[in-house]
Amino acid sequence: MKKTTYQNQKGQIIVIGLVFSAILLTLSAVLMQSSSTYKKLERNTIVRTQALQLAEAGIDEAAYQLNQNPNYTGESNTALGSGTFSVSIAAIDAQHKRVTSVGNVSFGGQTATRTIKATIGINATVISFHYGIQVGNGGFVMNGGATVNGNVYSNGNIAATEGVHITGSAVAANPPALYADQTNNTPLPISSCVASTCITFASTSVAQDFSQSFKISTATQLNNIQFYIKKVGSPGDATVRIVNDNSGSPSTDVLMTGTLAASSVTTSFGWVTVAMPTTPILDPAQTYWLVIDTGYNSSKYYIIGANANGYANGVAKIGKYGGTWSNTSPSGLDGYFQIYLGGGTSLIGGNTYTTGVYIGSTSTDMAWAHTVKGATVTGPIYCQTGSYINKPCNTSLPDPTPQTMPLSDNNIQAWKDDAVTGGTISGDYHVGWAGATLGPKHITGNLLIDGGGTLTVSGTLWIDGTITLTGGGKVQLATSYGSNSGAIVSDSYVSLGGGSTFAGSGQPGSYTFVITTSACPAEPGCNGNS
Repeated sequence: MKKTTYQNQKGQIIVIGLVFSAILLTLSAVLMQSSSTYKKLERNTIVRTQALQLAEAGIDEAAYQLNQNPNYTGESNTALGSGTFSVSIAAIDAQHKRVTSVGNVSFGGQTATRTIKATIGINATVISFHYGIQVGNGGFVMNGGATVNGNVYSNGNIAATEGVHITGSAVAANPPALYADQTNNTPLPISSCVASTCITFASTSVAQDFSQSFKISTATQLNNIQFYIKKVGSPGDATVRIVNDNSGSPSTDVLMTGTLAASSVTTSFGWVTVAMPTTPILDPAQTYWLVIDTGYNSSKYYIIGANANGYANGVAKIGKYGGTWSNTSPSGLDGYFQIYLGGGTSLIGGNTYTTGVYIGSTSTDMAWAHTVKGATVTGPIYCQTGSYINKPCNTSLPDPTPQTMPLSDNNIQAWKDDAVTGGTISGDYHVGWAGATLGPKHITGNLLIDGGGTLTVSGTLWIDGTITLTGGGKVQLATSYGSNSGAIVSDSYVSLGGGSTFAGSGQPGSYTFVITTSACPAEPGCNGNS
């Protein structure tokens, strides 16, 4: 600025330029300081926002890891973007865990830390039962005046002696053949996935669906299909279709449809059954395709076991139902599957007494099987043949077809793995009148609960041997289960004496879920027990 001077009336010299210059320099310093403060605040806002986002990413990571492995314990200083996050896990009760995620960011001389806490339920697999008793191919036996409060559904016979009572409906589906008609399952197990042992689908749009061609050996109704399969993440249910062949690829001419329940598939390979509710008779001279049709997601998909040219009557393809199909990579792979055809007709009853089996409490409760024998039913009796029943067979319905069990062998194995995390008790475990609290725990022997004794279950139990409750014995869930249910798995038979009780936590919707994997009375150690 040019220096300008003037003399006032008193002869004083005023230096205008320097005064203005000083004012401008002062203003400039103030503006520079304000700009620096603003940039500092801006950087601070950025790092705080980034730290919060990293903490949220840690919560997401914990939810994903717990879905894959309930025993996930957290991680430290995981790098992501311009910072890190750390996750710690603390158990609240048998069904919930407390997750703490801390995000850290340093940027432009600024450092920020943000913490988020969340409660995550660890019962990621939801299994729904619609019957008091649901039974697989072995069927169900009742005797000695036993009562089931609810409906009974069996993929085999419901055999009953005189004086038993089912308060709801009883449905016995035609059981499948004991041996698969078509099989591709060698070698097993699959220890690790490589291109020639696994087929991935539902992860991309070009490999959204899986298909496998096949032929059957005899003109018989198809009963169920089994897949050797696992999942990554949490994909949704898939539709399984049997379709005709269209020049070497699946057509859209659907013959029957079933559902592959995502809850039955775990993150480890295992056989999962899909029942086919509509079962026309297939032609042994024709080629058919089974198609697993689902959506696609790069983080939620399925993997089916496979081998190279292992099945002589077909080949696998990937693609999209109703769209384009392509060869597997490498080509010539076959998926692991087993197809069971119908094996026989079903029966409810089994004796000649008109009062032998009582079924139902209302006019809508029914008995439904191919043959109903020696039964008194409050509602309709749907059957093709019947004897010693209180009303004639209503032949308007075909024989019931099997339903897929709402759990798989891998679901059961997951419960066993959960039990093992609490340690192992060698030999028998005996609960007397003083009672006990136990779980999670693996018991290599038998579980015995005396009359008057109460076992409070605080985590999943797996018993290699039998479960025996004598008169008045009780099993109940700990209050920490809340409205959730808890599982007890036995690899042998379960014996319930008169007056014995299974109970939930005390809240509505909570039940003790008892699973037996035994093949009694056929396998050794059953002592004639069913």
